[in-house]
Amino acid sequence: MKKEKAKKLSVKNSEEDSMETIALYRDIVNAANILIWRTDTGGRFTFVNPAWQNGYGYKTADMLGKPFSDFQIPEAAEYYINEFRNCLIGESVIGHEVTFFSKDGKEIHLVINMIPLYDAKGVIVGTQGVAYDITESKHADELLQYISAKDELTGLYNLHTFRNMTEQQIRSAHREKKEMLIIYASVDHMQSINDEHGYDTGNQVLIDIANILRKTFREADLLARLGGDEFVVSTLVSSRDTEKMIMIRLKENLDKYNADKSGSLRLSLSFGTAFNNPEHAESIDETLSHAESGMYEHKKRRKR
Repeated sequence: MKKEKAKKLSVKNSEEDSMETIALYRDIVNAANILIWRTDTGGRFTFVNPAWQNGYGYKTADMLGKPFSDFQIPEAAEYYINEFRNCLIGESVIGHEVTFFSKDGKEIHLVINMIPLYDAKGVIVGTQGVAYDITESKHADELLQYISAKDELTGLYNLHTFRNMTEQQIRSAHREKKEMLIIYASVDHMQSINDEHGYDTGNQVLIDIANILRKTFREADLLARLGGDEFVVSTLVSSRDTEKMIMIRLKENLDKYNADKSGSLRLSLSFGTAFNNPEHAESIDETLSHAESGMYEHKKRRKR
């Protein structure tokens, strides 16, 4: 009798421990900030934890029975579906980056870990996984990349980025048998503007020049501030006649800017140009040097 009683007590304690463990796991899943889910083999959610609603506004009823891809744009869904299919053949998915939209339409970046879900017979009946929100760190990385690539004052590219991107353009130009036109520009009398009106006004002038360049050139052209009062542009051209058309358009935009300006605030730029020819290939630094020399010659002629 004592043995039977002890056995029953042991079974009861084991059941109670199991129930406590299940309750503990449930509490952890419900309280977790990370996203947790299960799907069937069709990719439809069979379970989602409260973090989906707490963080992104979706009620459980909004998600159950629907695949994750319903909450993504088609391009992002394609990548997720490929990983989901890999999971269904027994592969684990670790560190896969995906995006989806919250209930209010914000784009959310996630890193997901997903594994196959097996039944008692070892048959895959779906998937289960967790996801971590990396939206803030993603935006921070994008901001860092923007800052490192751009001139802080004008928002144009800096020299390092300009050189790298122009080298790529030159390779493309050579394949297409086109030439790359480099235009080197410097503001005349920049020191006088700073001395007479202050550096805040001087900075605004540099910003205004950047905007004039944006207005003059195509979106595909590369615009950069090299530091101080010097700017450079690279553009693919089909013929050398294009140079004259560009310079006419640039002068027209400068004239429009100067229409209501007087004294030292009337902007004047010195220019130098150079072509990078696919038949006589040279580096971007060599082409820049030729354009810079042309700009200094133009500036000297203006001072005579």
